[in-house]
Amino acid sequence: MPGPAEPAEQGEAPDLAEAQSRFGQFLAAQSSLVLAVRAEQEPLPIIASLPFALHAERFFVLASELALHTGPLLEEGQARIALLADQSTTHHPFARERAQWAATVEPVPRDSESFKTATLALRERHGKTVDLLCGLGDFHLLAIRPGDGRYVSGFGRAFGLDGLAVDEHLQG
Repeated sequence: MPGPAEPAEQGEAPDLAEAQSRFGQFLAAQSSLVLAVRAEQEPLPIIASLPFALHAERFFVLASELALHTGPLLEEGQARIALLADQSTTHHPFARERAQWAATVEPVPRDSESFKTATLALRERHGKTVDLLCGLGDFHLLAIRPGDGRYVSGFGRAFGLDGLAVDEHLQG
């Protein structure tokens, strides 16, 4: 399989198992996601970047009520999310490795087992600041479940996603 910045050979169909493996490596290398959400009172989407931990096929984030995106996330329960490869390691800006999804968002109750396991995963990834944020009353732990999406690993390397599973090679 060509590298991410190399065009795929004409007619060459990428191996989905190899694409899934590459996608798994891409996911493991990411630490923050970008999200977009619509709010009733805002004519344009609100965009935010949040550190996450991936656990049980969901992205877990901590969001403050003081942030513009948190209210709409809690009220609407949906967002668009994206992961983007680090620009400094991208060989060609048009072939930047990336993934995006439509996603559902649910608050995680503080007294649940999910809260304990997700905050542990966040702490392992992002350090003790997670404990401080969890202690603040305006922070909510949110579970973001990715739905339909796309993963691009380079020129001619676009794939459909069903959650975290690569399920088809997309061709123009």
